[in-house]
Amino acid sequence: MKKVGLSIGRLQSNFGFPLALDKAKEVGCDTVDIGLESRDYRREGDKYSLPEEEIVAYYSEIGRHAKEIGIEISQTHGRIRGYSLDEEENKAVLKNARLDCMVTAALGAPVTVMHICATGRVGPDYPAEKMRELGFRMFADILPFAKEFGVNVALETFGDSPKYECCDFFGDPNELFAVFNRLKNETPYGDYVSICVDTGHSNKASRFGHPKPADAIRLFGNNISTLHLNDNDTLTDQHKPPRTGCIDWVDVMAALKEVGYNGVYNMELSLCCFGKELYLDTAALSTKIMRDILKESEDQ
Repeated sequence: MKKVGLSIGRLQSNFGFPLALDKAKEVGCDTVDIGLESRDYRREGDKYSLPEEEIVAYYSEIGRHAKEIGIEISQTHGRIRGYSLDEEENKAVLKNARLDCMVTAALGAPVTVMHICATGRVGPDYPAEKMRELGFRMFADILPFAKEFGVNVALETFGDSPKYECCDFFGDPNELFAVFNRLKNETPYGDYVSICVDTGHSNKASRFGHPKPADAIRLFGNNISTLHLNDNDTLTDQHKPPRTGCIDWVDVMAALKEVGYNGVYNMELSLCCFGKELYLDTAALSTKIMRDILKESEDQ
């Protein structure tokens, strides 16, 4: 049976642990994506500021609770801010990324999703070759930690750069794929890197002439380890439930079938998109929508 998952950042902030997991189970999820992207060892009181043994103990307990209630932690969302031109900040990104890998392992999850460097952080005129090198260096630095903790790092597809009203450099999936292939072929850590397709991001990039979400999936093929499924109008990063934007979900599911995807159908949604008090209803409805999409796909 195909598993339906949900990124539970909103539930984490509203309920904390372990109740966020219980709520995810109640709304019908098989799996969850636990958000780590806001964790920062430099912030007083942050979980990442604790001694490592305490961090591991805390997240291991969350993993145990998930097993007890029968919900799988399929992935985490690690670094959302990639490398920039500030080398001191890059050192902090790297240290936090190592903790992301450590925590992912403690939770019992196989993969952590991370963002590559973004146009919004370096400017639209930053030279293409330097951008490629910055993206490659970021993950060449991170992947040894993936090996250290026995997890996989998934590079997430990008969309536009709202700050500069242009496509993000890595919104071109060919540019992201080129960095991915260099990591596979030019480092000893090729077994520890994969791709996460964010359908909403790819949909936004499509308005600049890049492949639509289904064709981005076909491009990355069997290198896709996980998904951030969401919908939008191509103009803004709405993170709406499937079928509420303009993405062709029949084609998305056909593409996933073509490339032999057998992972979790995880949704990364703005659960307040229909109202701040409706986030649990939105989570439950979205789970039902995804199950219906999967059923229709299986029947075709």
